[in-house]
Amino acid sequence: MVIEWLKFQVPPEKWEAFIQRDEEVWTAGLQECPGFLGKEVWVNPEQQEIVLVIRWESQTQWDAVPESKIQQLDEAMGELKMPIVESRAYQMSKLMP
Repeated sequence: MVIEWLKFQVPPEKWEAFIQRDEEVWTAGLQECPGFLGKEVWVNPEQQEIVLVIRWESQTQWDAVPESKIQQLDEAMGELKMPIVESRAYQMSKLMP
């Protein structure tokens, strides 16, 4: 499994609207993509950050999401499209006993 980790700086007064629109646009859109396993939303009130943690079956499936799909979903966020301040990728690994 691969984890896509995205951090957004979102003003507190827009948290609820951003999270709701992200669910309607990005989560719904990614559910159509092979390999998408799910997503979590983490809110850090002290730093006024929202972190999205997206789980993919494999890096190959994540990389296969067409750029046109990403642009379409980005545009659908409208006025709630926020810049990504930081992004990371993690590979899940099973520890050996």
